[in-house]
Amino acid sequence: MKFRNHRWIAASFGRRLANAVACHFGVWRPDIVTWAPTTIRRVRVRGHDQSALIAAALARSLDIRCVRTLRRTDDRTQTGAAREARRHGPRYKIRRSALMGRRVLLVDDVMTTGTTLMHARDALLSAGALEVRCAVIAHVKTRQGRGVG
Repeated sequence: MKFRNHRWIAASFGRRLANAVACHFGVWRPDIVTWAPTTIRRVRVRGHDQSALIAAALARSLDIRCVRTLRRTDDRTQTGAAREARRHGPRYKIRRSALMGRRVLLVDDVMTTGTTLMHARDALLSAGALEVRCAVIAHVKTRQGRGVG
């Protein structure tokens, strides 16, 4: 999906993730769906932001508005970075008007340490989101057998 421009996989992932999220609607339902964006350089190379594609498919399946609320302001990639380097995480510019008082579902493709989601969640909350919950397609286990973050 990421490296061979197989966008249909992202749509399939989004629909499957929507099914998992919908199971919780009796307890919690988001007002908007957003995603943790990749770097501009990665979008140029790949031709897409895989997390944006997944979030859009999820939102369509749930009939919830998908809104770009975060924009990366750095160009550091997390992929392949050592654990210590990952801790610094990405930096974001925030679209505040879309967040005020809203429950947000934050989507990413893969969680390794949780740093990207933590930084994105913190940015959304500081910009006025009422609550932020996260959903990912895959979780990479660390050597200790669990993710961190």
